[in-house]
Amino acid sequence: MPRKLVIIGAGEHAQVVAEAAQSRPDLWTLAGFVDSDSSAMLSNIPSLPYLGCDRDLITLAADEEFWAVLGIGGLASSKLRRRIVETFDGSMLNWASIVHTAAWISPTATVDEGAVILAGAIVNANATLGRNCIINTGSIIEHDVRVGAWTIISPGVTIGGGTVLGENSFIGLGAKIRDHITVSQDATVGMGAVVLKDVPSGGTVVGVPARAIGVTHV
Repeated sequence: MPRKLVIIGAGEHAQVVAEAAQSRPDLWTLAGFVDSDSSAMLSNIPSLPYLGCDRDLITLAADEEFWAVLGIGGLASSKLRRRIVETFDGSMLNWASIVHTAAWISPTATVDEGAVILAGAIVNANATLGRNCIINTGSIIEHDVRVGAWTIISPGVTIGGGTVLGENSFIGLGAKIRDHITVSQDATVGMGAVVLKDVPSGGTVVGVPARAIGVTHV
C-alpha cells in the first residue's frame, strides 16, 4: 500500500520533488505540504492540501503515520534544510527517499533516508548517497562515489568514479568532477566548472579548469 507523503516547502524545487513522488504511485500518495507561508501552494498541483507550518507536521505525525521529504533546494540552502530536519528530531516522522521512476540506481548503491534522485539521474555501482542529499535531473554519479549528507548536485552534473563529496557541498549546473577527487565539506563548485584537483573545506571553485576564488568560513 502506498505511504502518505508530505512535502516540506512549496517553492520551485518542491514541485519537482512532488512530481518525482507521483511517478511512483505504487510507493507514495501525496497527502499535502507544509510551509511557513500559509498562503503558499504548489502551482503545478493546486489541489494538494496545505497542512500548516513545519511544527504542525509534528502534531500530525503523532496521530498518523506520515513520511516526509524536503522540497527545498538551491545554492546556500543546505544549512536551512539541515535545521528543518533537526526540528523533527525525536518526533514520529519518517524521512522518505524519493527516486523518480526515470532514474537508475545500481542495486549495489546505498541511498540514505531523505535523499531525492530526480528524472534521468544515474547512480552507478557501490555509490553512496548521504542523508537528505539531492541528485538533480540528468546527473551522473559514477561508481564508488560518496556523496555527503545535505549535499546538492545540480542538473547535468557528472561525478567521476571514486570521488568524495563532503557534507553540505553544492555542485552547480553542468559541472564535471574528475575521478578520485575530494570536494570537502561546505565547498561550492560553480556552474560548468571542470574540477581536476581537490577542493578544500569551505572553498569555492569556478571555471575550466576550475580555480579557487575564495574560502567561505563556516
